[in-house]
Amino acid sequence: MTPQNKIIVITGANSGIGFATALALAKQGATIVSVCRNADRGTMALKAISAVAAASPRLFIADLSSQASIRELAENLHEQLPRIDVLINNAGAAFAKREYTVDRIEKTFAINHLAPFLLTNLVLGLLRQSSEARIVNVVTGMFPSLPASFWDNLQSEKSYGQFAAYRLSKVGQVLFTYELARRLDRTSITVNCVHPGPVKTQFTQKAGGFLSVMSRILRPIMKSPEAGARTPIFLAAAPEVARITGGFFMNCKQKKTAAFTYDRAIAEKHWDISEQLTSLNSATTSKRR
Repeated sequence: MTPQNKIIVITGANSGIGFATALALAKQGATIVSVCRNADRGTMALKAISAVAAASPRLFIADLSSQASIRELAENLHEQLPRIDVLINNAGAAFAKREYTVDRIEKTFAINHLAPFLLTNLVLGLLRQSSEARIVNVVTGMFPSLPASFWDNLQSEKSYGQFAAYRLSKVGQVLFTYELARRLDRTSITVNCVHPGPVKTQFTQKAGGFLSVMSRILRPIMKSPEAGARTPIFLAAAPEVARITGGFFMNCKQKKTAAFTYDRAIAEKHWDISEQLTSLNSATTSKRR
């Protein structure tokens, strides 16, 4: 697969890794569909992408902390796109203190896991219209073992720590990646996840708290957004990964993750919880799947 004439949807494409990914794939001939929360920043990024793109990029505004906004986004994508060839779930967030969404869900878990879980499931119909569709989830590699409090603290119900909440949400994305790959086995859709490593972006600077402190300490050794985007670009476009699914990648190479992430019972339980929290199986949310 080459990006030429491919429709690539990227969440959080207005800055950092998402923006660098969008620019690179646009230069290779892809039609970039940016999903951004802020219209002004999204428009500025779209102008920069347009300047290097062979095909006219598109911009959709959505608040990924709101399930109603995600459903509206999915409907708009179905109405305005013939298909999706690549979906890159890149948008993420971290918060110095516990915050809640309009759906009364802890924000870190909602944005980093439930948003891509819901959006991906709602646009599977568009991905199935592609002869070779790819889903790429941006995660992290910080999960050596399953925390003892995993199930009863998914939304920081018992205690909140910025790093712990961020880590648990990204563990959820790895479990989601592997389980979705199993469920889409024998289809034309592949699902993989990528850990870009420590990257110099506004993400950690804006997060506040522990992550901002660590980003200042580690900044001398952190990658540029362009370097951080190399593996997402690789998974989105490289022909050598066309048949690989259910994988975890760092530095354009497939790596193993902790043993518990391959446990299907854990993944299915996490899926069921995610499904309940997003009302995924309701009549209104399943009609486009």
